[in-house]
Amino acid sequence: MSFSREVKEELIEVRLRRGSDGAMLVAGATLAAASLKYSRQLRTWGLHYVSENSSGISFIAKLACRTYDLSQEISLNVHQRLKARNTELFLYGKDMDKLCFDSGLISYDENGDRSFETRLPDGLDSEHGLRAFIRGIFLVCGTVSDPKTGCHAELVLKSEFLANEVARLLAEKEIPPRVARRKNLYIVYMKNGDIVEDFLTFMGAGESMLQVREQRMIREAANNSNREVNCFNANMDKAAKASAAQVEDISLIMTELGADGFSEELYEVAKARMENPEMTLTELSALLGLGRSAVNYRLKKISRIADDLRAK
Repeated sequence: MSFSREVKEELIEVRLRRGSDGAMLVAGATLAAASLKYSRQLRTWGLHYVSENSSGISFIAKLACRTYDLSQEISLNVHQRLKARNTELFLYGKDMDKLCFDSGLISYDENGDRSFETRLPDGLDSEHGLRAFIRGIFLVCGTVSDPKTGCHAELVLKSEFLANEVARLLAEKEIPPRVARRKNLYIVYMKNGDIVEDFLTFMGAGESMLQVREQRMIREAANNSNREVNCFNANMDKAAKASAAQVEDISLIMTELGADGFSEELYEVAKARMENPEMTLTELSALLGLGRSAVNYRLKKISRIADDLRAK
């Protein structure tokens, strides 16, 4: 089971604390995934929903028929060429106009004339209502990446109006997403780990949020470990190059001037370096019983002597 499906299964189990929450959840799913369609078989108009998530569609159908006087038809559509499996829901019945109005698909003016201009449903000023609305949208068109591979959540919407409004509503709850266009679809997405965690918590997917947090901590620990290893390797490489240059300087001085080219204190450091080319500066200092800065100073003096010889 994918992580997105796990999140949706958890959201289906979230308790609806108020009677209006069910209607708000259905409204979110309806605005996100439904379209008006005429069924020749049933000889009636209704709302047609399509989603890859069968359990989410079944849950929406159950809630819609519990909240309104409606009937349902659910079918599975398998696309052989694209190897896609979509669940389709057709809702129809006495309260179809009421569902469309409550969801924001239709409006009525002062004269009672119907308009099909999309709007947000009433009730989003309630915290419970807004959570249920966003949950309904996610159940039919939302995804979350596997937390083992990264943090990414998105809502794939057909309406630019709905995408912008959902982004605004989430931003007001300090869950700021971004909106992008992908062909004829509008994507409301979140890539920041903290924002994805807040988004899951807001919808009510607490257990899924903890999985995301756990995997983020594991990745962070692994990244820190890799950085430490890379830093250690870089320091070792730097130390090896410095040691090789020091050995070359000492060899040049010995060839041109012999031991007389060193003062007593420089000769002690030069001898220790030649005998221990693999040692770091810190290890060489410990061997000589001198401070690290003192050993480094003497090696620099040796380097200057060698540079003078090269110049001559």
